[in-house]
Amino acid sequence: MEKECPVAKIIDILSKKYNLLIIRQLDGDKNTKKRFNELIKEINGISSRTLSKRLKELEKAKIINKTMFNEIPPRVEYSLTDSGKCLMGCFKSLNNWAKKYG
Repeated sequence: MEKECPVAKIIDILSKKYNLLIIRQLDGDKNTKKRFNELIKEINGISSRTLSKRLKELEKAKIINKTMFNEIPPRVEYSLTDSGKCLMGCFKSLNNWAKKYG
């Protein structure tokens, strides 16, 4: 059995509709944390069901953190993990490359 290529694995995750937009919305200089409804408003056309599914996938891939607060009403915040922040650095480098050569 062949080992799965790590690049293919991350491309599979990132190529799913809305995942890059979710990551971009969580990118910020000051540890951006967003709640579910904020993300719904900021990402045009995404349904609640799709956002929920994509957030779970990104959390499983360790790209985002989900922080639950024991409050009433319940509060949940999403933010980038360290690996998610590193991934954003890769996107910024790719963006610079595209501006120069694309």
